[in-house]
Amino acid sequence: MNEKSRVCICAVAALSAGLLAVGCNRSPQAKEAQYLKRGAALTAKKDYGRAALEFRNASKVMPKDAEPYYQLGLTYLATGSVANGISALRRATELNPKHAGAQLKLAELMTTSQNQDVLRDAVGRLESILTASPENIEATDTLAMAEWRLGRIDDASKRLEEALQRFPASLRSSIQLARLKLSQNDLSGAEAVLEKAAASAPKSPDAAVALGELYLLANQPDHAEPEFRRALALDAKTGVALMGLAAIQIAGKRMDQAEQTLRQVAALPGKEYKPQHAVFLYRTGKRDEALKEFEALYKADAEDRAARTRVVSVYFAMGKFPQVQSLLAAVLKKNPKDTDALLQQSQMCLLQGKTTEAQSALQTLLHVTPDSAPAHLALAEVYKLQGMTLSARQELREALRLDRTLLAARVELAKSYVVSEPKSALQVLDDAPTQQKQILAIVIERNWALMGLQNTKEARKNLDEALRLGRFPELVLQDGVLRLIEKDYDGARAAATEVLSKNPEEARAARVIVDSYVAQKQPAKAGERLLQIVAARPNSAGLQYLLGQWQKGAGKVAEARQAFEAAKAANPKSLQADFALVDLDLRENRTGLAKQRLTEITKVEPKNVAALLSLASLDENAGNQPGAVIRYRAVLEVDASNVFALNNLAYSLAVANPDEASKLAQRALELAPENATVQDTLGWVYYQKKNYTMALTYLKAAVAKEPSPRREFHLAVCYLKNGNKELGEKLLQKALKQDPTLSTKEQGW
Repeated sequence: MNEKSRVCICAVAALSAGLLAVGCNRSPQAKEAQYLKRGAALTAKKDYGRAALEFRNASKVMPKDAEPYYQLGLTYLATGSVANGISALRRATELNPKHAGAQLKLAELMTTSQNQDVLRDAVGRLESILTASPENIEATDTLAMAEWRLGRIDDASKRLEEALQRFPASLRSSIQLARLKLSQNDLSGAEAVLEKAAASAPKSPDAAVALGELYLLANQPDHAEPEFRRALALDAKTGVALMGLAAIQIAGKRMDQAEQTLRQVAALPGKEYKPQHAVFLYRTGKRDEALKEFEALYKADAEDRAARTRVVSVYFAMGKFPQVQSLLAAVLKKNPKDTDALLQQSQMCLLQGKTTEAQSALQTLLHVTPDSAPAHLALAEVYKLQGMTLSARQELREALRLDRTLLAARVELAKSYVVSEPKSALQVLDDAPTQQKQILAIVIERNWALMGLQNTKEARKNLDEALRLGRFPELVLQDGVLRLIEKDYDGARAAATEVLSKNPEEARAARVIVDSYVAQKQPAKAGERLLQIVAARPNSAGLQYLLGQWQKGAGKVAEARQAFEAAKAANPKSLQADFALVDLDLRENRTGLAKQRLTEITKVEPKNVAALLSLASLDENAGNQPGAVIRYRAVLEVDASNVFALNNLAYSLAVANPDEASKLAQRALELAPENATVQDTLGWVYYQKKNYTMALTYLKAAVAKEPSPRREFHLAVCYLKNGNKELGEKLLQKALKQDPTLSTKEQGW
């Protein structure tokens, strides 16, 4: 073989080997390995959004492998998305029931449930793990926890004691057994368990820490401190011991000692310890010093998102908005898909009243991480400010679906229902996790819901129990409202006055006082007292708005306008005052001024649904039907589920485009099946389509639901068109007798 041939053969062999290597690299297994490796690296950096994308990609190339789902589940849990975490872990265990990591993590989550069936399922999974691996001490401890929560105290205790006989150095087992005993008020038994653990590992700082924490739980700081100091004598860098010691020093008002201890904590290598001294400075009022430390920590590690979040939070709290904007702009320039920065940017925009920009940031975030419960919660706030109640509720429900422990979403969803649908509000609150049901925010909203349902007996019982724990202003306000309902007017005023003494601008308390006098038929006294309250705080937008409403109700339009203008001056962003002024403009036939105000609102907030609807109504009243149609379409571009816009647009289009009108009206009826106005509109649409039988169905339903001369007129004309002259003429005469103008006003019938 000549040299040239050998070179060619070698080249071909090398090329073939290269192609083979490329082929191997492109195999599903190799791709999965690469995705998993990248996901693990991103997880280590706490970049959970991008890590989740890598793990999802791994699951796509190897859909029957459990590992990507296991890693994805852990990532979801790290972001607080518990529901998605559980779903991914379940999928991993379905694909591979012997995946011990997924089974164990899923069982650990199950042990937090109150549902007995879920706890029994956890027991079954853990027993399977222990059958395959009897020495798995973590599974043993978790099984004991599940048994404990099932009420099988003896079984759990016996299991932990047996585990400690086999693994006497298992500190986790000792701690769990000690907690079990403490739950049964057996402090001495818990103490004995941990003392034994400490004795069996005299050189272990962790054992001393566990004993110190037990004493802290038992509110025995004098016993806890020596244990923490013993742990530090064994290892001066035991962070948990230093934190425990600092907590004792702070509780004992030994602030100088606490600061020294926390300086030691901040010098430890763990990221969780670095900001502790700065946090102490901030909480003790040294905010500028704290900010310098927070900024230094972020500067030292610009990839540390937690450090960045702390800096942004302090900027927010200190009103340093330009610094927030500058920092976030730099971050997003580097990585436009940084989920934390996008969420913080949306918060910044909301503070500035820029709801459109906030919505854009959140939609970008959700495109990257669609299962971010905090993002859905923030988007709900945007929709709320834009007047899109149904869309806001939808986002809140999605946030709770992703994370049922998200308290802010649950409370906000209940608030959205409490006035119009108190039963729905109560259901939302009663669905809260058991451990949240005694949280003050839940208790407060539940009381409002009960009062809305006129269940004053239960509301009074709950309120009295809560007030025994502390006279929090919101509870005292509820006491005033409830006393008003109970006709205890002096008591209502006393409670409201107590609230005002703590918050002189609480308009709801002022309203209770006004209503109490009105109920006693003393309107002059009500007005006099309200003027006194407002005079004490003339720059309160809420109080000025309340005064304007009172003056308007009394027929004092000029005084009402003055109060609303004062409310607007106190808070230029007060849309509530804007709409109140629009209402006064319309009362005085100043439609041009009303339209100007509404247009100004839409310039600042192009997606403000309330303003767009009001402008549409003005166009309709002025006979500008094309203009109204444009406005209603604009509303539906923002809020496709707006029943008012769907209904009115359908009514407007019924003559020119009955097919589109029919679709719009049907959608409105799906959203509001009991709404008589929508039923009347659908009847009108079918009337225009000359389907009088269907038209009668909906028109009769509208009259049956909410009879009015106008609806009876519509039904009467439809009866006549359908050949029922006797019934049609009878109903027509009745309607015209009540409103003779109907025959000229109702064009097209």
